[in-house]
Amino acid sequence: LLCSILPLSTMSLRSCLLALALSTSWAQPALRGASVEIFAFEDVDNITNDTEDDVDGMDNALEAEPSAASRPGMPPLSPMRAIAYGALPCALPIAAEWAPEMMSCNVVGLPSEDMMQDGYEAQWGPLGRNDLGLMKSLGGNAVRLYHSLGLGGKGSHKGFLDRANELQINVMPGFHSTEPALCNNFDCFEAWKTAAATGFKQGFQVEDGWHPAVSTVILMNEPDFYENDPLCTDQGAWCRVKAVISALDGVLAAEEEAKISAGDVKLTVTWSFAMRTSIDGKVQGPGTFGFQDVIAVVEDPSLVEYISRTPHEKLKKAFYARWVHGLNTQAPWTFVRDFVTNHYQLYDGFGGFPWFIGEYGANGQTRELIVSDLQSMEEKAMSDQNFLGSAFFQFQTAYSKGGSELNFGLFSIGKRKIGETGEVCDRKSHCRTWPVYCLGTKLPWFDAEPALGKRAEALATAWGGLAEGTC
Repeated sequence: LLCSILPLSTMSLRSCLLALALSTSWAQPALRGASVEIFAFEDVDNITNDTEDDVDGMDNALEAEPSAASRPGMPPLSPMRAIAYGALPCALPIAAEWAPEMMSCNVVGLPSEDMMQDGYEAQWGPLGRNDLGLMKSLGGNAVRLYHSLGLGGKGSHKGFLDRANELQINVMPGFHSTEPALCNNFDCFEAWKTAAATGFKQGFQVEDGWHPAVSTVILMNEPDFYENDPLCTDQGAWCRVKAVISALDGVLAAEEEAKISAGDVKLTVTWSFAMRTSIDGKVQGPGTFGFQDVIAVVEDPSLVEYISRTPHEKLKKAFYARWVHGLNTQAPWTFVRDFVTNHYQLYDGFGGFPWFIGEYGANGQTRELIVSDLQSMEEKAMSDQNFLGSAFFQFQTAYSKGGSELNFGLFSIGKRKIGETGEVCDRKSHCRTWPVYCLGTKLPWFDAEPALGKRAEALATAWGGLAEGTC
């Protein structure tokens, strides 16, 4: 078993087995909460390390350490204290008992998942519920988003970016990446180029650069699940890898066309913590397979029969100057830390790029354990140049999903109505307004296990902030 062959100094066998089970079940949304099997790796120590070309790339990456030099007043990438934000204002029937005031997602449809559009200002803005202000009060210095580009969200996104800039909160916008059908046989160049170009017109561009609040652009979230899509007929690794390299190519092309200077804006993909083997067969493991995927395909796009529109050497130069690795996980922090650290040692530092946790869920964890984990992450980020930090999953409880997703919120919805959103919509959601309710730190579904219901307090304690709702 993996747990017995990897030299992970501080990890107990029990934590390792739990981590593997969680990585398998959480990695596939349909399996969350289901019984899972533990997979094994073989001959980990015999896997070939990166080539000399990869080492050269590592030197290039180290010359471009994360900073905020072109974003005056903004915090550096590390230590990252981010919060994932997708506060949809509706509830599914299975979650309605906890938020009876909210409108039903089933009756009126799902609201737009692009939280940055100005119609949602009543939620994130200072004159509304002030979600971004609450993140700052908790001690956060970054916000991780989904569907910010490519979903066709209505209106400007500049207000969100301006507010984050005012609060000195780094913004990590994500491309809408849950529809592989947007790509032509997993060639996402045109879709991502168009999405980026549209985003530049909606406020992501300021003069000849990205908006100064933008620190890291998340090209895709868990694209490894593309291989489970019916369009990936052979369920091959090429589907996810071709999607990533073409998306990167498309964004670079959009920047070129708009004459945008990259500045210090980083690029990344957040991989799942599922078990995979990298496209070149060198790396086996949860999450880290994706780190190797992108390095391998940038060096040799022919691995997935892709020809970059951006000249190859120019694409490589941008990649080595701007890339950071990312993964999502619900596994115990100690396991993730030791496992990824071990792989960094085995595989020559994965190009020299630092990594971060895009979703730290702390599922079923007590206040004390959350505080310990977050403080440990901060210490590692301060002492290890390979680790940036994490994004806590997530800001508001996902009433729009219900079930086990209720476990992950920092805040619950209260009964007091604050106001109404503006008109929000996208190409998948009809335009309409939504009621906005106050937020509380009490998570009533944990009343039977009160030690699990103090998530906001735990975060604030670890980050030196305050946990205050708006009810």
